[in-house]
Amino acid sequence: MVGTLVAVLSAGALSGSVLAADRITVIMPRHEMDLVGIWEKQTREFEQATGIQVEFIQMSWDEVADKVLTDMATGGGTYDVIEFDNGWVAKFAEAGWVEPLERYASKAYLDELVPGLLKTFTQGEHVLGIPWNNDTRFFFYNKAMLDKAGLAAPPRTWDEVVAQGRKLQQAKVAEYASAEYWNQEWALGNSVAFYLYSFGANYFDRQQGTVTINRRPALDALEFMTKMLRDYRIVHPSSVTLSQEAAADLFYRGSTAFFFQGPPVTYSYANDPSRSRVVGQVEVARYLPAKEASQQATLTLPEAFAIPKTSRHKDAAWRYIQFMISKERDRERAMTIGSLPLFKELYNDPVLLKKYPYWSQFGAQSAVARALPQVTWYDELVQTTIVAVQKALLGQVSPKAAADEIAAFMKGKPVNGKLLR
Repeated sequence: MVGTLVAVLSAGALSGSVLAADRITVIMPRHEMDLVGIWEKQTREFEQATGIQVEFIQMSWDEVADKVLTDMATGGGTYDVIEFDNGWVAKFAEAGWVEPLERYASKAYLDELVPGLLKTFTQGEHVLGIPWNNDTRFFFYNKAMLDKAGLAAPPRTWDEVVAQGRKLQQAKVAEYASAEYWNQEWALGNSVAFYLYSFGANYFDRQQGTVTINRRPALDALEFMTKMLRDYRIVHPSSVTLSQEAAADLFYRGSTAFFFQGPPVTYSYANDPSRSRVVGQVEVARYLPAKEASQQATLTLPEAFAIPKTSRHKDAAWRYIQFMISKERDRERAMTIGSLPLFKELYNDPVLLKKYPYWSQFGAQSAVARALPQVTWYDELVQTTIVAVQKALLGQVSPKAAADEIAAFMKGKPVNGKLLR
């Protein structure tokens, strides 16, 4: 054992107070499309390079959220590197749950990251998280299906989505226009935000301090979601039980023609013959459907790594973050699973651009990207929303009743120093 430790130290694995024998616990969600286990692979490479052992926990996003939020609220101490979602920034900052990272990261390192991603996890002068996932969502469509149905271009409005969906079904080209991830989990909350934005709506008016979810046009968005499923019947009926991965799989199998909010790696997997039946058929639109073309919007849902203040291995935790969020490993992930880079320089990498020429369409859609509402109580809002909205999708209550349920929860909650009314 002594010989092993000496060998590790001589290899340069000692940094400050960090010993090679340190063990850290990392918890993060499975990347939606990491079907090859690259995060696990790179984590084991970190162990080999540093001698620091990693208990690497990967679960579904909702399972990770339950564990992290519970641990933080009860005093923490279980994890050294945690998932830090964009919807938690205000809550975690107010609670003081995570370590400011500018004391570890050099300015040169931070300046290399995509500015918008880093800004999402920055509060005032403090960098609270280093992004690990550039998860802006994009509109993908099956061009071969549209061609067979005589459709010249993907839809720009929701009315066109309905018309094209019916035409695709009548021509027996696609079973359904789309499959939505409307299972009762956090992703349904993301979907609700997308539809609200695409109708020019939101949960509340931040400036006026008023709840708007149960008023039009927000109510129009919720009504449209239910009509797509129950009246127009252009959305796959299993959508109320589908995760993001399952909805994507139906797109890859050729059951659906549109994937309105697909993660960046959707294109790569759609063209992987080991996973897809629609190789060569999928394209990326330069716009997104909305109630009116001028209202188009997409979600940007970046995720970060953070170090809890209760971690007993902060230096080792930072070494893990810096190793995993490096240009070398970021480029490897982009090449392997098609994830969007975290570092600015990689968007000019000729090899990546040759492999992913459709990144220019991503750029066009990214211009209308919007984040989730930034409030300290967003996790509670999501839980209320997904229960209420799924009841509407199942036909148990009306969209108005679901909206009223969400509105009742929101009234009296703080926004901009005022209580919503």
